Amino acid sequence: MDQTEALEAERTRLRLTSRHLYGAGPLNPADEFEAIATWLRANGRHDSGEEFVAGVQPDNYGTGALVEEFEGDLAELFDMPAARFMPSGCMAQPIALRIWSDHASNPVTAFHPTSHLELHEEHGVRELHGLTAHLLGNADRPTTANDVKALIGPGGAAHETGIASLLVELPAREIGGQLPSWEELVTLSDLCRAENIRLHLDGARVWQAAPAYGRSLADIAALFDSVYISFYKDVGALPGAMLLGPREFIEEAAIWQRRQGGTLYTAMGNVISARLHLADCIERMPRLVERAREVAAMFSAHPQASALPDPPQTSMFHLKLSGEVDDLLAARDHVARETGIWLFNTLKPVEGETAARTELSMGPASLTLGDDELAAAIAMLFAKP
Repeated sequence: MDQTEALEAERTRLRLTSRHLYGAGPLNPADEFEAIATWLRANGRHDSGEEFVAGVQPDNYGTGALVEEFEGDLAELFDMPAARFMPSGCMAQPIALRIWSDHASNPVTAFHPTSHLELHEEHGVRELHGLTAHLLGNADRPTTANDVKALIGPGGAAHETGIASLLVELPAREIGGQLPSWEELVTLSDLCRAENIRLHLDGARVWQAAPAYGRSLADIAALFDSVYISFYKDVGALPGAMLLGPREFIEEAAIWQRRQGGTLYTAMGNVISARLHLADCIERMPRLVERAREVAAMFSAHPQASALPDPPQTSMFHLKLSGEVDDLLAARDHVARETGIWLFNTLKPVEGETAARTELSMGPASLTLGDDELAAAIAMLFAKP
């Protein structure tokens, strides 16, 4: 084993044996499957007096009580007419935009420059669905009604064609979990309705937005025509997504899901996993939003660190650290050895500066760390060797 391999092996050991500041911390992958198996046994076939009762049955190609009851629960939670369980947001969101474009007979959509569809999906919305996507607004801030006006107004890139739909991410991950103000969001929704533009919510992390706004999930969803949510981000379940909207829209989405190979023979494990974790996620999220602000303040107490945004608006933020990446990673490792606390994972250099940036998303692990021990670990990160 050479020196580089030895260093990576040591870092893997530290990461897996330390208490984490972000996320859920290191987990044994077997635990989730054991929890699913336990739930299935508790709800499985059993004798009821003299009658043999069949327990939970697998869903079959997207149908059956297991998945349909869960879809109904989510539709009720967001106060939307219907919902459809899908394997991923990479499938669900382009389908939503395709349907809205078909309804409008207009293959033009729009979203933020840092949208997941632009950065991480190999332009599937264009290559699979034939849509043209305009990037609107400033990459460093949330989308506003003025951005839409500039796009579709005189001189705008979509002035002649208009747009069939607009995708808005709440909160916007790539800019530190920022949100537009509630008033700005309402204004954006009103404009889209006045201009007959379907407004779609990328709600991968919308669980964070509800306590940040002091509004219910249904209040937020009421401003949109369709909504996507994720079950592995924040919720901590196995992969899975839900698309919500009008009943006809969801029926069309189910057809597109089948066309793209997304109706699996069964998604039983993923559905049960989401059901097991969702309530806990919603319950703890207000505390995690508070925790993000507490943690950001601990870092910002040191001149070598700053948070974006400051203070955090949701349960996540970006942390900027002064220094060379290798030196900062070595300091992180030292903190882990001395305190048993893993402060962050990867670092990305900040262009044009001797600094690096990382994302911190608060999860259950952050609530297990005491303020005093965490503050001491952060101070150690910046202490001169």
